Amino acid sequence: EAAQEEGGDRGGAATEEAVAKEEVKVCDGIPLLKEATEHKETANGLFKRKKFHEAMKAYEQGLEVLNRSNEFRMLADERDKTDALKAVIWCNIALCRIHQDLYDRAIDAATECLRLDKENTKALHRRSQAHEKLGQLEEALSDSTKLKKLGDGHLNAKESEEEERRREQLWERLQKENRAIDEVAKAQEPYWMMRDRFNVLVDKYDLGDGHFFLMVARWLIMDDDKDITVERTRKQWKMEKSEAEFGVKWIKMGLEAKAHEPDVKAIIASATQAKLQLAEQKAKES
Repeated sequence: EAAQEEGGDRGGAATEEAVAKEEVKVCDGIPLLKEATEHKETANGLFKRKKFHEAMKAYEQGLEVLNRSNEFRMLADERDKTDALKAVIWCNIALCRIHQDLYDRAIDAATECLRLDKENTKALHRRSQAHEKLGQLEEALSDSTKLKKLGDGHLNAKESEEEERRREQLWERLQKENRAIDEVAKAQEPYWMMRDRFNVLVDKYDLGDGHFFLMVARWLIMDDDKDITVERTRKQWKMEKSEAEFGVKWIKMGLEAKAHEPDVKAIIASATQAKLQLAEQKAKES
């Protein structure tokens, strides 16, 4: 019996050792890097021919290849090269999305790049441009300022001068916007109190990606009743009703104050068109 127990112990130990060896899998990164680089080069060629959608798909294929290594260990050097290539691809995807006017998604892609390479100046520049297109002037100026602290990175002397002028324009527009919002808010709750209250809402529900403004602004235009927008907002972000009412009120003020801005005009035009199309569809169905 003792012999059997001893044999059983050895067998159990051997099994545990085999399982441990099986669990520690090391990924060979060289083939993945080679394959992903080929996808990137294909995408670069498509981008040069202005085939932005096809280029983005090719870049995404490169990411899919690199992501095969996510669950495995890699040599440190190969992991660094993998992360560096991912950062480059995400940065290129951001540029594709800008050319497709997909500014929210461009911001997401640039942010992924910066998660891997926090000093990637191209990603900062592209994210700043996308924020500006969405009328998110504070975020646009913040990224451009970070770019300046890094010496404007990839920009040549002429481009750096143009970026400095753009920073000045962003600052002036931001000051003008704040003054306009202040005027709208005069007869209501003091602007700075409202702004502080909205910032609390942003932190509580993680609303800093621009989707909140875009979605609520569209709903305000498309919905016939503001209460419908409030209810949509409450459900979408799982807010208290009073929080949703305040959030909708703040976005409505912003729309009124920035109605002259090209990007806000584009949001209003798009939502109005969608509302008309929806009405036409309902008319056909009835």
